Amino acid sequence: MLLGQTDGNCIPIGGAAGLERLFEQELNYPAVALEAGIKGEVVVTTFLDPSGRTLSVVIGRSLCPECDAEALRVMHQVIWLPATPGEACSGKENYISVPFDPGKYKRWVKGRHERTGKVFDLPVDTSLVVRSAKQLDEQVAPQVPGGLRGLPTYLAHELRYPGEAFRYSLEGVVTLDFVVEPSGCISNMHASQAVGGGCTEEAMRLMYRIAWQPGVMHGHRTRSQMQVSIRFTLPKQGR
Repeated sequence: MLLGQTDGNCIPIGGAAGLERLFEQELNYPAVALEAGIKGEVVVTTFLDPSGRTLSVVIGRSLCPECDAEALRVMHQVIWLPATPGEACSGKENYISVPFDPGKYKRWVKGRHERTGKVFDLPVDTSLVVRSAKQLDEQVAPQVPGGLRGLPTYLAHELRYPGEAFRYSLEGVVTLDFVVEPSGCISNMHASQAVGGGCTEEAMRLMYRIAWQPGVMHGHRTRSQMQVSIRFTLPKQGR
């Protein structure tokens, strides 16, 4: 995966790890390429404006027409930000390698959440616009007991207090911002409020474990913005 190949200071939200997660959850290996034994990487070149908005996404190095098209589709889902808050993007090109590896792809597919619910019978909004909760006709919902209302209980039950945070008596709230894709997968996750000692990483692990029902707008599954806060409070016996 190529990052930082130019003097630009824009990065995908979540960095290289976030991109890997995006590919793991969203990339679909074209059947014709799999059957033909085609493997390798598509290098995608992204051009951005100073705010980090994507101006264009083009193929920098091709693999096959079908893989190229899929690489472009996935890379259009990436949200970019300056590496340093308050700075502008340089506007120079950014290069990303999108992998097409049969063995890796099989592992990815095996680990993906099962799509359940009538919402997945709906067509997909292809505009790539990320909608707010106020714009949705049907809200995003985590597939846990009780949905959004049951999410705090689920998180409290599944949370593993990081050893380092426990040792140093670190507590606090991790706030995660992310996009729920029409597929129900999470993308572009980052912490708008972090806690050290491994708490932020644990919060992200919990989010990635959850299958989501995508938001609906005008009868289409759409990209939706979400924010979840997870509180880390030391157990009483650890005080």
